[in-house]
Amino acid sequence: MINYKKTILSSAILLGSLSVAQQAMAIAETVHPRDYIPAPAGTNLSVTYLDHRSADNMNVDGDTVSKNAGFEANAMIQRFIHFTEFMGMPADPQVIIPVVDLDVGIAGQESQGVGDIFFGSTFWPLADAENKQWFGITPFIYMPTGEYNSDKGVNLGANRWSYVLQAGYTKGLTDGLFFEVVGEVEWYGDNDDYVGGTTLSKDETYRFNTMLSYDVGPGRYVWGRYTKQVGGEESVSGASQDNEMDTDTMSLGYSHWVGQDFQLQAEYTRDLEVENGFETDGVTLRLVVPF
Repeated sequence: MINYKKTILSSAILLGSLSVAQQAMAIAETVHPRDYIPAPAGTNLSVTYLDHRSADNMNVDGDTVSKNAGFEANAMIQRFIHFTEFMGMPADPQVIIPVVDLDVGIAGQESQGVGDIFFGSTFWPLADAENKQWFGITPFIYMPTGEYNSDKGVNLGANRWSYVLQAGYTKGLTDGLFFEVVGEVEWYGDNDDYVGGTTLSKDETYRFNTMLSYDVGPGRYVWGRYTKQVGGEESVSGASQDNEMDTDTMSLGYSHWVGQDFQLQAEYTRDLEVENGFETDGVTLRLVVPF
């Protein structure tokens, strides 16, 4: 029984480390309030994220199996966006480059470097500024560019392609109050060079975000976001790991445009419930600079 528990914990550490590493790199993909309001065509944005995540608790099937996980992820993510038009619709082709420092104390391993680079674009079939409502669809593609070594339990790269389809609706309820809902699904290719020469497969992950933001002054607003993630059960060479995600997360933030020169944003995020994986909290700073 002791060996069985150790095996489960070891597997959970490996898979949980990979999962949270991918989440750290996907901060730029994570939707923020008013991201689904397009800028005028011709606008270019440089967006830089500094993100810190940590966790003491690690959960398996809703139970805490370690209170000393020693998980820590620090990421610097650079995103470049160009707003244009495509078939008469606003669009914003973009590329995102993550650099991550990942340390998993319970596994005694760490990894640093460039993660999986990804790219995509939002397309807005509905962009009605007069009535304050917008609807956009965003595909993303993750490329297996990050460092990966099957002999390591902690890697930045996932060694697989993955694909995200996201859709978001924004509605201005008053002059300063905005309500938003964003849903997405992510599909994963196989990692055919997993531990011991096995193949790691992963089911689709589904995410739902709902957000409220409120103006507290010109170019300044406070906001909150609730996120639900489910799915993503993994299999190793066909053997199910019984590690489907069921995670509830809350974020609070403040965004401030300094004239038209740049925007500063600060965000605190905390997992409320985690069925399988690390129970994290953290802070994200974002700098948006038009150029």
